[in-house]
Amino acid sequence: MYALDGGAMEEDGRVGIFTKEDTHGSRSSSMTYAWRWKRQNGLQILGVALFVVAVVTMVLLGLYAQAEKHIVLIVDGKEQAVSTHKGSLQELLDEHSLSLKPQDDVSMALGASVQDGDRIAITTAVPVTLTIDEKSEKRFTTEKTVAAALASWDVELGQFDKISVPVSSPVQNGGAVNITTAVPVTVSVDGKSKQAYTAEKTVAAALEGWEIPFSAHDKISVPLSAAVEADSKIAITTAIPINLTVGGESQKTLTTERTVEGALSAMDIELGEHDKVYPGATAPLTENADVSVYRINKFTADQEVKVPYKTIEKEDSSLLKGKTKTVQAGVEGVVVHKVEKVYQDGEFVTKYVVDKKVKTEKQDEIIAVGTKEPVVEKTFAPAAAAKPSAKAASAKSSSSAKGFEYKTVLTGVAATAYSSEQPGIGTRTATGTTVAEGRTIAVDPNVIPLGWWVYIEGYGYRKAEDTGSAIKGKKIDMYYDSLGAALNFGRKSGLTIYVIGPNKP
Repeated sequence: MYALDGGAMEEDGRVGIFTKEDTHGSRSSSMTYAWRWKRQNGLQILGVALFVVAVVTMVLLGLYAQAEKHIVLIVDGKEQAVSTHKGSLQELLDEHSLSLKPQDDVSMALGASVQDGDRIAITTAVPVTLTIDEKSEKRFTTEKTVAAALASWDVELGQFDKISVPVSSPVQNGGAVNITTAVPVTVSVDGKSKQAYTAEKTVAAALEGWEIPFSAHDKISVPLSAAVEADSKIAITTAIPINLTVGGESQKTLTTERTVEGALSAMDIELGEHDKVYPGATAPLTENADVSVYRINKFTADQEVKVPYKTIEKEDSSLLKGKTKTVQAGVEGVVVHKVEKVYQDGEFVTKYVVDKKVKTEKQDEIIAVGTKEPVVEKTFAPAAAAKPSAKAASAKSSSSAKGFEYKTVLTGVAATAYSSEQPGIGTRTATGTTVAEGRTIAVDPNVIPLGWWVYIEGYGYRKAEDTGSAIKGKKIDMYYDSLGAALNFGRKSGLTIYVIGPNKP
């Protein structure tokens, strides 16, 4: 039983009953003992602890010193010696603040353990802008040359592809490599085709790359400035020189056409209705070919041609023999010829009669020839009468009832006809005159002098103006404008010709 008297609690003599003072005194004595023990042994404990720490530290320092590794780092060819206690390459790089890109090249794996004396090579990748057919992207490479870099990127460079830098050149940090892949093109030169490849952008650059010469006179199927497209076709026709003569004026020129007609059209040379071209318009052209254009002009004019009358002799029994009488006077006819004159390149070439109209009809001369025998009466002439002189008789014999004097008479003369329309026959005579129907005849100068007038029975007056290789002796060749008329004339024989002289009666 506890008693509260305001003081400490005391034991009342009963078992298990303690006063409060007694309990407190027991705990205080235990604490006091512990405290005394700590004070007496604390220094010894601290000394032991410090000793243990020192031993451990020395052991660890020894082990640390034994674990140090000497490594040689070779970064982009530059060597650097480093020391480390790290176990792996990644830890070593982190220790030295070295960061790598995924594209960098390292001689050992980042997680591999490093050993003392290791030589670790690191090649840092450099950025390069790679453009293929105008599509660009950033690439990294540790290769030294462009060729090796392309190989590492699995970029194949074709034989005809175009690259902006030589493949043997070194890779530049931050550099650019531009590649244009070649495309196939069908090239035709003067009809001969082949397949070629080019990486050029324009036709002009492609031709230069193929070493195909192209001049301003050549023709091409596409503009030189046109873009080159894959599987496109380029056709070239080279210009060739030709010798061109137009209207008598010659020049050497170039053309890409391969026919005469095409060349003239390309040069804007128009042909007139009558113009002639040699060779023909469809003839093929070759180098240095001769091409001639003849300007043909035709003009028509009216020309009056006299038609000589014929002299017809009729026997008249009422007239004394040897006497003649003009029954009907002869009148020359007049025919108007429409003549077409042809000029080539301004020079007269020939002329043709394209139409004839009779202006005046001819009227033949009719002569009455006496056949009456005279009655002879005998008379006696005076003795003083003199015989006519030979000269007077000769003069009288060269006269004719035809009304003109002549030098001689040719009988049994053969005659043919010719025309300027015959091939090889011109319009200029041997005496320098121009042939004229109804006037010109060809003669043998040894029989009829050139330039003399003659009278041909049945045909009238003609002038000996021309000669011919087949005209020999008593033979003449009469001129006609029309070849048909000359052929119709045929051959005449037994003609009588009066050779008059240089002047027409």
